Amino acid sequence: MRVFYLFHINDNFYSLYKDIPSSLFNILKQVHRIAPSDIDYAMNIFYQVNTDIPKEELDRKLFLELHQETTYKKEKDIHFYNNMYFNEESIMEIRHNYIKIKTNKDLSYFLKVLVSYQLNYFVCDFKNQDYFFLNGIQAYIR
Repeated sequence: MRVFYLFHINDNFYSLYKDIPSSLFNILKQVHRIAPSDIDYAMNIFYQVNTDIPKEELDRKLFLELHQETTYKKEKDIHFYNNMYFNEESIMEIRHNYIKIKTNKDLSYFLKVLVSYQLNYFVCDFKNQDYFFLNGIQAYIR
């Protein structure tokens, strides 16, 4: 099971780190693993790098786009994708500061859908030390 966190990187940091995503990953990894005593410092760094995600708007757009697919459903704030033909199960939760996707695949269906919504999303799988800008997967999905 993979867990992806998507962050909406602000334009200034995107310009600085688009060619060196490993540095951006290290910043976000440090924020992700910060000690509770340093949470104020971590949040300060996080809010410099990250831009809020328009949660309600994105939730609504995704639901309208996907609600007629038999492999998709939404319950409250959770989006589900269950495609038995491709053996994929993915769960996505959109928050104001990040998007979390749990999936049994290396490339979730939700990542393929989100690529058209925002090019400054930075994807991190902290457990597997994997990271990439979402626009970097365009060549693999179309």
